[in-house]
Parts: sequence; C-alpha cells; structure tokens
Amino acid sequence: MASSDASKDAAGSRRIHQVANAPTDPAKGWPRSLSGAVLGSATGVSALLLYTNGLFVGGLTQEFGLTRVQFGFAVLLVTMALAVANPLVGWLVDRLGAKWLSVAGLLLLSLGFVSLGAFVKSVNSYYLLGVLVALAGAASGPIAYSKIINETFSRHRGIALGITMTGIGIAAAFIPPALANIIADQGWRAGYYALATVPLVGAALTALLLPSRHAVGAQGSAAPADPSAAGVWIRSPVFWMLAGTFAMMSVSFMGLLPHFVPMLGDAGVDPRAAGKLAGQIGIAVIASRMLVGLALDRFFAPRIAIAISLVAAAGNLVFYFLGAEYAWLTAIAIGLALGAELDLMGFLIARYFGLVSFGRVYGWLYFAFIFASGIGPLWVGGVRDATGDYSIALVVSAIGLLVSCGGFLLMPRYPSR
Repeated sequence: MASSDASKDAAGSRRIHQVANAPTDPAKGWPRSLSGAVLGSATGVSALLLYTNGLFVGGLTQEFGLTRVQFGFAVLLVTMALAVANPLVGWLVDRLGAKWLSVAGLLLLSLGFVSLGAFVKSVNSYYLLGVLVALAGAASGPIAYSKIINETFSRHRGIALGITMTGIGIAAAFIPPALANIIADQGWRAGYYALATVPLVGAALTALLLPSRHAVGAQGSAAPADPSAAGVWIRSPVFWMLAGTFAMMSVSFMGLLPHFVPMLGDAGVDPRAAGKLAGQIGIAVIASRMLVGLALDRFFAPRIAIAISLVAAAGNLVFYFLGAEYAWLTAIAIGLALGAELDLMGFLIARYFGLVSFGRVYGWLYFAFIFASGIGPLWVGGVRDATGDYSIALVVSAIGLLVSCGGFLLMPRYPSR
C-alpha cells in the first residue's frame, strides 16, 4: 500500500513538473496575451529609454555643455542600473507573475520621463535621474513579456516572440522622428514630457489586455515541485557560454546605437534627417523580429545569431568605407541586429533551461547583455572624442561581432524535453 501511495505521489510530482514547464494551450486567450505583450514591449523601457537617448544630446549639450564622453557615461549608468535591476525583476516575475509587475514598471517609467523633463538642472542631475528612471522602469522590460509568450506558446513560440518584440521596433520606427520634431520645435524638456505619455497609455492597455493567469507566479503554481530548478542553471556551461557570447555581441554593436544620430551629425546630416534615418533602425527591427521569429521555429537558433552578427558587421563597414550617403544601410544592419537579440535570448533560454526558472535565467543573461551594452557607448564616445570621428569604433565593433560568431558556433544542440 505504501508503495502504491509512493508511486501515486511520484506520478503526481511528474504531472506537477510538467504543468509548471508546459506552455498554456495557445487556443485559450492567446490573442489577448500576444496583444498585451506587443503593447507592453512597444511602450516599455527598452523601446523608449534606450532608443531615444541620442535625440536629447543636442539640447543637453547646448544647455549644460554635455560632451560625448559624458553622454556615453550617462548611457553606461542607465544600462548598469537596468543590469542590476533585471535579476531582481526576473525573480519577481517567477514569484509574482508578469502582468501587474509590468504595469507598475510602465507607470513608473512615465513618471521618470516627467522627472527628466522637470528636474534636470546639470550634467550630474541628468546622471542621477537617468539611473532612477532605469531602476523604476526596469519591470517594463522584455523579461515579463518573454515569460508571457513562453507560457502561452510552444509550437509557434519563435514567431510569437518575434511578433512581441516588434513592439520595440514599432516604437523605434515612429517615436524618434516624431520626438525629433517636438524637440526641434519646443525644446528637449518638452520632448521628455511628450515621451511620458507613451508608457502611461501602455500601462492602461496592458492592464486591460493581459489575461489574469499571467498575474500568478510560482507562489500560485506548482513550480517549486522541481527542487533542482532553482539553481542548476547557474552551474551549466551553456549558461556561461550564452552570457559571454551575448555580452560580446552587445558591447560590439549596442555602443553605436545611442551614437548613431550624433555620428550622422558629425557627417553633416541635418538633425531632422538624422531622426528619420534613426527611424529606419526601427523599421529594420520590425522586419528582423518577424524574420528571426519565423526562422527560430525552423532552424537552429545559434546559426541564426551568426548570420545576424555578420550582417551587423557588414553594416559598420559600409559606413566606414562609403560614408553618410549609405547610412541607411548601416541603420538597417543595426536594426536587424537589435531585432534579433531579445528573440534569440528568450527562445534559447526556454529551449535550454525550460520555464520554471525562466525569469531568473533571463534576468541574469539580460544582466550580461545590458552590462556590456552600457560599456559600449562609453568606449565608442571615448574613441570619438580622442580621434575626432567614429571610424575606429566602426572597425572595432565589426571585429567584436565576428568574435561573437565564434561563441554561437560552439553552442550545443538543444536538450530533449
């Protein structure tokens, strides 16, 4: 009898573990989950804070004498704040659920943009408020939305992740040109006030759309039934390989993103035209999200990452050899790389580590990615100030992308689940 009870307990534990790892049937409420995730991505910190920083450089330079190195340092501080916050966000997503945490992050992000417009009085206050905005809005980043999609989809997970992250591309395509016009006509402070309305609207729509099941974390599920899930991932060589490779990829191309508009300015491009070119990055991000999402459901993900890294390296060399006349090709290449990294990260985590500790694994891998992306603008700005242009930075970035190809080439096959 005891043996029978033990067998039942073991079978029950296996079923609990399967439920904790298995995605929800995508036929049940998936349109709301997908729509909410897209809107959250489009109005969150990754879309708004990181893609618009460069547009404020001119006004801040004119009013406070902000140098490019100081701007690079500000981006470093912001990304370091995001990096520090993301492991905590990932843990909270696993424990509390993704829905209300992401809504709170959007509301705090809106408040943060208002603060940047109202209270920046010096370079140091710009540093401080940027860090506070990043910390407050970190929960509106991609961790929660990736968890929602991985919970909802299985067979079509790649394209669902791609569609979700198109939200960032949509924001990057349409917000920089509109924001550039507002800043040109009304000043940089008005630009921050206008920007604050975007996450505010996103919070309301996300709260309405996301199903209530995404508000339930591990405390309301059976995820703790797998005792090894909490820490086994951190001892995996695959985890450290992914962390190192994504960090190399990030430090190589993310450093050019906030410097893209200033780089065009150095090349003699009008600020409004530069804003339009920056918008082309967003269009390329949208295309990349969809293409990479479709490819992830059909091909081995590290091979896709290699192809994307090669395209990004080629884009850098186009600007180096051909100049601003062909900057639209560089914008497309940067956008393709930006459109791939979060899709790849979320997909690879689910395939290599499952869903029980998804938020924690994502939080730490995103820490590595964001930490490296914070160093990128600093070294790019330092090279520009030391040499007077961005030529050396473009070449070094291309070399780093080639190195990241080697890391993806060494990734093992997916484990069977």
